[in-house]
Amino acid sequence: MNKIAEAVVIGGGVIGCSIAYYLAKKGAKVIVIEKKEGLCFGASGANQGGSFVSLFKSPVLELVQESLKLYKDLSEEIGYDIEYQNTGSLLCSIKEEQYPDMEKHAQNLRRSGVNARLIEGNEMRELEPGLAADVIVGIEERESSLLNPFKLNYGLAHAARKLGAEFFLSTEVKKIEINKGAITSVVTDRGKIKTNFVVNAAGAWSPEIGEMLGLTIPVKPRRGQVIVTEPVPLNKRWRYICDADYLTTAFDAEAVKKSKDPRIKLGVAGGYAQENTGNWTIGTSRDFAGYNNQITMPTVKYLAKRAIKFMPKLKDVNCIRMFAGLRPFCYVDGLPILSEVDNPAGFVIATGHAGEGITLAPITGKLISELITENRTSIPIDAFSFSRFKNMN
Repeated sequence: MNKIAEAVVIGGGVIGCSIAYYLAKKGAKVIVIEKKEGLCFGASGANQGGSFVSLFKSPVLELVQESLKLYKDLSEEIGYDIEYQNTGSLLCSIKEEQYPDMEKHAQNLRRSGVNARLIEGNEMRELEPGLAADVIVGIEERESSLLNPFKLNYGLAHAARKLGAEFFLSTEVKKIEINKGAITSVVTDRGKIKTNFVVNAAGAWSPEIGEMLGLTIPVKPRRGQVIVTEPVPLNKRWRYICDADYLTTAFDAEAVKKSKDPRIKLGVAGGYAQENTGNWTIGTSRDFAGYNNQITMPTVKYLAKRAIKFMPKLKDVNCIRMFAGLRPFCYVDGLPILSEVDNPAGFVIATGHAGEGITLAPITGKLISELITENRTSIPIDAFSFSRFKNMN
C-alpha cells in the first residue's frame, strides 16, 4: 500500500469516523487507519449512547449545545438511521445537602441557554411513579438525547466512504515521518501514506501516537462499567435519568481522590438510559485500571444498588449482560484536546473526550475539518488547545 491523502485519521471510533466524514464532506481525500479488525472498538462500542446536557458547564457546554444541533438531522444527512431520540433527561438527588447546589446548577444552566427547571420530589413522582420516595429534587431539561452508538460509528464511516474516504482496518501505525518541521507521511505495517495532516483520534491510545513525535499527550484510560437489563415497559416520563453524584464522579477527579466512600472511589454514580426496546443500561463507573477492560463484581454491585435507590422497580429486573470500556481522560484538567500542535506542523489532536465521545462526536468532526481545511473554526476552541500543556512538552 502506497497512498496519498490530504489527511490521515488514526482511530476508527466515533471521533475518528466523524472527522473523516466532515473532512470528506469538504472534499478532502481522507484515509482512516484502525489497528483493530473492526470499527467501534474502544469507548465507542462500550457506552450508553447518550448525550446528557445538564451535566455540563462552560466551556464544554457550548460544544455540547452545538453538537446536539448537528445530531437532529444527522440520520437524514448521512443516509443511515442512528436511532436518534430527543428524550430529554432528569438529573436528580436523594441527598438533602445537594439541594442548594442543584438549585444553583439549574440557574447556571438557564443562564447558558438550557431550558432547565427544578422539580421537587412529589411532582417528580406524579410524572414518573417509578422514582424512589427518597428522590427529593431534580433538574429536567428537554434537549438530551439517546442513540445507537454502533449505528452512529458505522453510519459516519458509511457516509465518509460514499464521499471517497478509505478505511484500512487491522493496520498499525509504525512511524510518522516529518521533514523541516512538518508532517510528510505515515508509515504503517502495510505501507506508506504521503500526507500533510495526521489526526490523532486514537482515544485512550492517543498517547502512544504522540510518543512517536516526542509529544506527551496527558491522557490515560479511565474504565467505565455498565449493566444491561432485560426489556421492561417504557418509563412514563423519563428514559434518561442521572444521579447528581455524577457531577462529582465524572467531573471532579480531586474530590473522588479525596473521598473516603468506596463507591465514590470507584467513580460509581447512576446514569440510567432506557432504550426503545425497553432494556435499561445501568451505569456508570470511573476508575483507573490501565488498559484492563474487564468487569469487576464490586463495581457492578455498587451500580446495581445505586440503581435500586433511584428506581426500586429495577430490583426484580434481570441483568442480561455487562460490559466495560476505556475512556480517554485528560488527567490535567478533564477537558478534551482539540488542536493542531506547533511542532510538527500538520499534527492534529482530537482526544480526551472522557465519557462524552458520543455527545461531542459531530461537533468534533466539524471543528477538526474546519481547522484542517480552513485554518479556523466556526466556534472558539482555545480552551481545548494542546498549548495548555506547554510545560509538559
